[in-house]
Amino acid sequence: MKKLTINTVLLSMLALGLAGCLKKADMNIDPDTAGSTIAFTNTGNNLAVARSQYPGFYSDLGTLAKGQSTTFNVNVTYSGAANAPSDITVGLALDNALLTEYNTVNGTHYEMPPTTVYSMPTSAVIKAGTRMVQVPVTVTYSAGFDFTKSYGLPVKITSATTGNISVNFGKAVYSFGLRNDYDGHYSLRLYSLRGGDPAKTGNLNRAAGMDLVTVGANKVQFAELQVWADNTGVGIGNPILTVNADNTVTVSSDGGAINAPGYNCRYEPATKTFYVSFTWGAGPASRLATDTLVYVRPR
Repeated sequence: MKKLTINTVLLSMLALGLAGCLKKADMNIDPDTAGSTIAFTNTGNNLAVARSQYPGFYSDLGTLAKGQSTTFNVNVTYSGAANAPSDITVGLALDNALLTEYNTVNGTHYEMPPTTVYSMPTSAVIKAGTRMVQVPVTVTYSAGFDFTKSYGLPVKITSATTGNISVNFGKAVYSFGLRNDYDGHYSLRLYSLRGGDPAKTGNLNRAAGMDLVTVGANKVQFAELQVWADNTGVGIGNPILTVNADNTVTVSSDGGAINAPGYNCRYEPATKTFYVSFTWGAGPASRLATDTLVYVRPR
């Protein structure tokens, strides 16, 4: 009986000791912050560049008049076991070294936009009981906006009052673009000439139309190849239409497209219509396309 009592006392002491150790260990873990992470998440279209450690996102901001502004959001998230236990203040900053690294790794050519083009806050708050804050970045079509450049904002999380900054998603490059006044989806009616080839020579009212994509302040490029009368592609590269100050249009392409002699290539603002004729290779008596493109809707 005495032996049983001693064993019982020893077991009780051992249990109390283990409980004390466990309680002490629990006190070293904050259940609200253990494993919680502050990170960027998707905004716009994920560029999904596999070679980059950090994500890249693109926002198409549509068409703006000069002087107008619009915004896109930088999404910052909290990934704890539950919603944010209290307000979390997150610090944000631009990181030029990140943009250099991103371009080097991915073969891209993003540039920092002029300060007249963008503005963004340097901090944001993930409110208690939530998991995300959307940080607005304002983009302005100012005199400094250059349609020929690819702009990218390299943003990093510099601090957080709760949680750990993500290693792989604590930095991101946010690129954005504007569309010029000529960008959009157009109907396409055409005549094409290919000497000695009756199948590719003739008229076509192309059901699919054609998208014209911004490549400069006053330039748009065919989203696809020019087509022959049989709706097959003309291998001269995607034509570029440059609208001059007097609304005449200059046609060019990687494959040597030039304005057809004697034709008044032009853009008519009132009807949002392009009238263009261009030739290449053996010349207008052998290779020719004459297009009428009428604006239908945004692409």
